[in-house]
Amino acid sequence: MTKAIIARNVAKKYKVYDSQKERILDLVTPKTHGREFYALNGVNFEAEKGDVVGFIGINGSGKSTLSNILAGIVPESEGNVQVNGQTALIAVAAGLNEDLTGRDNIELKCLMLGFSKEEIKALEPDIVEFSELENFIDMPVKSYSSGMKSRLGFAISVNIDPDVLIIDEALSVGDKAFAEKSLKKMMEFKDQGKTMIFVSHSVGQMKRFCDKILWLEFGRVKAFGEVKDILPLYESFLSKWRSMTKEERNDYRQKVMDRDPAEAEYKQFGNLMLLDDDEVLEQSHTYSIRPVSRLAHLKGDATDIFEAPNSDTVTASAYKYKKRVYYVKREATYHFENFYLLSTQPSGEDGVIGWIRAEETSSHALTFIDADKKEFILNDTGFAATEPWGGPNQYVHETLEHHAGMKFHVDQTVLVGNNVWYRGLIDGEDTLVWTHMDNVTEDETADRQNL
Repeated sequence: MTKAIIARNVAKKYKVYDSQKERILDLVTPKTHGREFYALNGVNFEAEKGDVVGFIGINGSGKSTLSNILAGIVPESEGNVQVNGQTALIAVAAGLNEDLTGRDNIELKCLMLGFSKEEIKALEPDIVEFSELENFIDMPVKSYSSGMKSRLGFAISVNIDPDVLIIDEALSVGDKAFAEKSLKKMMEFKDQGKTMIFVSHSVGQMKRFCDKILWLEFGRVKAFGEVKDILPLYESFLSKWRSMTKEERNDYRQKVMDRDPAEAEYKQFGNLMLLDDDEVLEQSHTYSIRPVSRLAHLKGDATDIFEAPNSDTVTASAYKYKKRVYYVKREATYHFENFYLLSTQPSGEDGVIGWIRAEETSSHALTFIDADKKEFILNDTGFAATEPWGGPNQYVHETLEHHAGMKFHVDQTVLVGNNVWYRGLIDGEDTLVWTHMDNVTEDETADRQNL
């Protein structure tokens, strides 16, 4: 595939001064004053044409700095950046002149990008319509809210049809409806095979939109790889970061920034490149199997069933297994995600289907209560199924409406979550079925005979 972006050992260095006096002395005396601060240091990554790469990291990690370098707004101090194609940066107020009107800004920005007056005149109606700023387009941009500035910047950038689109927190301001409209437009660009960089604190948006993730940590690359590999690691890190004290955060930051990028070692885990400095993250790439006792029902958006938690080999599409309940007798954690081993039998060896992400199931603990004999009377509610908490494909009777008053002879009782389920025979039938406790009442005749 064609490389859209190649970044090699990119660094951005600033001078930091403790006082204005120190800044002036650095300008007028031969002696160096102040200290160097690296907003970025030793950043390496590549994006193929058509990739959608998300930049993640806590505040101060260098996401916006790298975005501005890729857009050609800020020069790198060291290293080399190659971007193949025209870029457009979408950020709050990026490239907008506060003293000009919205309409004047459209013309100015398009002229700077090489469009002719005739081309700009043709583009302007679409830009204004997309921005939804018709009533404000001839007002000075300095009177706009941050959301309005973001709308204008986004509308200009998406309508000039760039080769590389860089979106830096542009969807974090403004109303939800415009954010959804913008995401839809970005999806169209994605379908067209355009390369995009997406900077956001929203993990949900990253999961929905991106193919790959570049995780920056105080100017260094922490990890680079596919969304499914990186985001669980990042969410785990965020959990740890939020629990740290101020002193612990400062120590961690200093440790990261003291590391020499040239000496950093990375480990390859499939398509994942991970900085080798965190045992917890390393351990997430192995898994151990634990015995459990659960019932699981596949959700409507469940995808595939895998040969193993760490395998890309699909044993089956989840579609054919929906609307049924399965036994889960094995559980594993891989990449900080839980996986369940599905089985058609109450066994981890017999009737095994394969592994599925736990989040793609609705599951409840299955607890055996007893095998005591009991007798109940059926109500006219609910259904009977071949398994407790059965799905529609396991209904024996879609309704028990026509079985009201019949005896139900129970031989097993289980607890599914907080619900009691009984297995037994309905009078006149020879198939064991399960039904919920709300569908039966006690057989008072049997109780009196036992007195």
